[in-house]
Amino acid sequence: MKKIALIFSVLTIALVSCKKDDTTPTTPTNPAPTPTPSPYVTLGTATTTNNETVTLYADDSLTVGHTRLYVKVEDVNGDALNGATVDFAPLMDMGTMQHACPIEQPSYNSAIDMYEGALVFIMSSASGTWTLDVNVNGNPASFTLNVNDSPAGIKDVGTYTGTDGKVYIVSFKRPNNWVVGMNDFEILIHEKATMMSFPADNGFDITFEPIMTSMGHGSSGNIDPVNTANGHYIGEVNLSMPGDWRFHFELIKSGVTIVNDATLDILF
Repeated sequence: MKKIALIFSVLTIALVSCKKDDTTPTTPTNPAPTPTPSPYVTLGTATTTNNETVTLYADDSLTVGHTRLYVKVEDVNGDALNGATVDFAPLMDMGTMQHACPIEQPSYNSAIDMYEGALVFIMSSASGTWTLDVNVNGNPASFTLNVNDSPAGIKDVGTYTGTDGKVYIVSFKRPNNWVVGMNDFEILIHEKATMMSFPADNGFDITFEPIMTSMGHGSSGNIDPVNTANGHYIGEVNLSMPGDWRFHFELIKSGVTIVNDATLDILF
């Protein structure tokens, strides 16, 4: 009897062992990859009269001043177009009047597979309605833009009337990541030729002085901005401490001061 019980126990253990051995291991499920966040803010998508899909991007929400914009163009099949002619046509409608703003027309940037350009917004949407036509091979896609005022203590663009009777737009090229010490910086100068035309002006000699407005002191070792091309002027500024700084620019042509004190403000 004991022998039968022993045999039964051995068979039971063997059956349990076989059952465990026959269990198919569960294959772990690979989690879905986390999508990489886009470095751009999507401003909208519109369709041209030729049925191209146009998507407009920026680095951040729009504020008054120099603003880079990016355009992705896709044909009716959803394929990206990289050989199109793309241009900007901005308009501020103030009700009683309309005007445009300085433009840097886009060109194709193969590194990001988009067209890259810039606008210099000279006022916020509080004054009216900004619209932008992105023309693709002459076919417009229209966007309404919300442009905010600059944060308190910051002035990235200013409008000045010169002694020659002309109106000039002076702006920082953004972005600027200000630090204590020496900083490269870039400004743009455009002339307001008409309400719709703001050509770049390469003809100025510039001197400047940075003043920390809350403390009343300047800094040493600064280098005046020099023209490169397309209305861009590059200089260096020594920011000796963090805080509120005002850049005072004197714009000179042929030895004559045209704008005595064009100012732009930073806060960091």
